[in-house]
Amino acid sequence: MIHSFSCKNFYSFSELTVVDFSVNDKAPVNKSYFTAPSGNRLSKIETVVGPNASGKTNLLKVLPFLKWLISDSFIANPLSSLPVKPFLFGELKSKPTELSVDFEINGNIYSYRFVLTESKILAEELRVKNKTKQKITSKKLFSRQWDQKTEKYILDDKNFNLPKDFDNLLRTNASVISVAVRLNHKGSQDILNFWQKVETNVVEAGWVGDHLLPNSGQQLIEALDFYSDDKNEILKKEAEKLLSRFDLGLESFEIKKEKKENGLSLNVKVSHSFKGHIENLPMQYESSGTKQLFVLLKTILLVLNNGGVAILDEFDVNLHPDIVMSLFELFIQSETNPKNAQILFSTHSHRILSRLDKYQIIFAEKNKKGASESWRLDEMGSSVRADDNYYTKYIAGAYGSVPKL
Repeated sequence: MIHSFSCKNFYSFSELTVVDFSVNDKAPVNKSYFTAPSGNRLSKIETVVGPNASGKTNLLKVLPFLKWLISDSFIANPLSSLPVKPFLFGELKSKPTELSVDFEINGNIYSYRFVLTESKILAEELRVKNKTKQKITSKKLFSRQWDQKTEKYILDDKNFNLPKDFDNLLRTNASVISVAVRLNHKGSQDILNFWQKVETNVVEAGWVGDHLLPNSGQQLIEALDFYSDDKNEILKKEAEKLLSRFDLGLESFEIKKEKKENGLSLNVKVSHSFKGHIENLPMQYESSGTKQLFVLLKTILLVLNNGGVAILDEFDVNLHPDIVMSLFELFIQSETNPKNAQILFSTHSHRILSRLDKYQIIFAEKNKKGASESWRLDEMGSSVRADDNYYTKYIAGAYGSVPKL
């Protein structure tokens, strides 16, 4: 579970920006919050709201980038640059990017910090907090710092016991964890297991559903391929149940893999039933909203099943606001979210603000210098009351973060 994350000099965010899932005792007691094994109260939901080009997608990029960096950066070409951009205006263009995340595994809270440029990781540190009845302790598990004079890393791993061959594999564009798991290092594997439960539809170029991006339809193919796997049969059945709720007459879908000269292809038929009569339609004739649901439900059901974290940009695209509300409810109800999975999403379906608390609403907007700024609604002070209608106040412009037309 994620406690918080931060970025500085990261795409359109020039100054330090923090997204916090943790709340204090003033937050309401309801099913959208839970108490983690560490004793900390966390929100299951955080939503990012703001006008177009305000930085919402860039804010959502932080966790997917950290997932790649922590889990998979070793797979990249050793000579390739890191897929990250600094703020482009002013002196920050030549300064490093700073990222951090606090996350919890089995009651232990880990703090992972990076300082990096496109060319190399300059600093990396992992710490762990252990909470006992007496006090909270924090210790450094490992750190590495780039030494400009020797052009080598100063590595301290006395509390992490990295394998002997580790130094031979350490690279400037791969994280310590990403390298160590290739050497079957148990502590690193535990970290990796957590990050493998983070699911997203955000890539370096933005939302993967953007039809202007190459291979924008690939996400639907990947979702259908996922449902066609026998080991995912239970999740496929859950997807069918939800789709039948949202699409009148839709009963089930069948996916068959067929061999062709250029490889495997997917033959998809969606069954619709009216007054006892059933017709099978090819996927191409389904609505854009139904296709979007096929894709979204793959991520949502995986995360709910595994107790992970979903980061979803453009959550409401092609969907009726009532369907957005229903998907959002899946994370609130303990029956559908027994493992306290979390979701961070951006939306223009502002009606959802009326169902959230001030600790679950994040606003984003650009200032006059072209930099994105972000804040959680409760940070605006005592003028924001718990019984306010956040939807109507936001629409009226009381909180800012609306288009200036």
